[in-house]
Amino acid sequence: MKFSHYLRVSAICTVIGIQPLLSGCSQVVKGGAMIALSFTENNIVPPILKLDDAPMACASGESLTPMILATEGMGADPAKMAVFMYVSAGLCAEDRALENELRYLRASRANNIEEAQDARIAQKRWAALAARRQQEAYRRFVERFEKEFNFKIGASCPALKEDFDKLVYLIGMASGMQAVVNDIAAQGIVGVPKDVAAVVERGMACLDNAEYWGVPMATRAAVWSLLPGASEGKPDPFTVMKDSTRIGERKGVRLAHAIYALAAQAKGDETLLRDALKTYGASSTMAVNPKFRLLDAMGGMMVQTISDRYWTEKTGTRTPEDGYTKFWDDKPSADSVGVSIDDLL
Repeated sequence: MKFSHYLRVSAICTVIGIQPLLSGCSQVVKGGAMIALSFTENNIVPPILKLDDAPMACASGESLTPMILATEGMGADPAKMAVFMYVSAGLCAEDRALENELRYLRASRANNIEEAQDARIAQKRWAALAARRQQEAYRRFVERFEKEFNFKIGASCPALKEDFDKLVYLIGMASGMQAVVNDIAAQGIVGVPKDVAAVVERGMACLDNAEYWGVPMATRAAVWSLLPGASEGKPDPFTVMKDSTRIGERKGVRLAHAIYALAAQAKGDETLLRDALKTYGASSTMAVNPKFRLLDAMGGMMVQTISDRYWTEKTGTRTPEDGYTKFWDDKPSADSVGVSIDDLL
């Protein structure tokens, strides 16, 4: 046998011999990745949900998403954690879109055309990024849950037993609705299907409204108010949303307040918008649910975004300290005397 032929045969035999070892290694890596994800879901997510710092959650979403997704290459399925990560990262993009929208509004008031145009371009870019992140959260949620629980989103309800699965379901559905809203703000650049809103409306009926802070019914009512013909045969959408905020206050999480404000803004009804802002402002002494401070903070961040947009459009400045309950054109009360220096700052 020639020496070169001997080497080729030896190499083939070696590869065949180590194949079981490589397979075993891949199973170990996959098992380790799955354990790490399970550990994160059970031991890291709950303490994070107790925080009340929404910007920190947003920054964590941007920085940790690649690490969570890396477990896919190890054979694990990070879909449930990815929903949280993408939604959190979407908050960052939404916040930057807002900053540029406020810049646009101020520039428009000052008749600074170039600045206004630049701000509007930047706003659409950030809104598109938010929509892409939220759409990815929704996509991963749908694919994982339909496969795991053998049902069709919006057509039937899954048999959810674990609290974590129910929370992922809620956030995943909400991310689909957010993706639609931000894609509209970006003038449809991302191409999020508009029928997602109808799917979310039906899918939210699978969750207990009282258990989840009035969010399921508030979301459904928001869809009724926004989609033509969707409110036919339904109760008044904004009455449902207002009732949902009361449930949220009793349960200590004000996500329904954000949905109410968002729907009122989209409707273009200032009376409803002011009522939504006042409703949130009046809840400032509410006892926040200690297990879900982060979700309450996210709701507050969304309301502040809507309020800042409204105030800046009308006055050129963001929401002042008491700007949820008092507006620039409110008549002063009879017992108000003089001018506070804070009013000039």
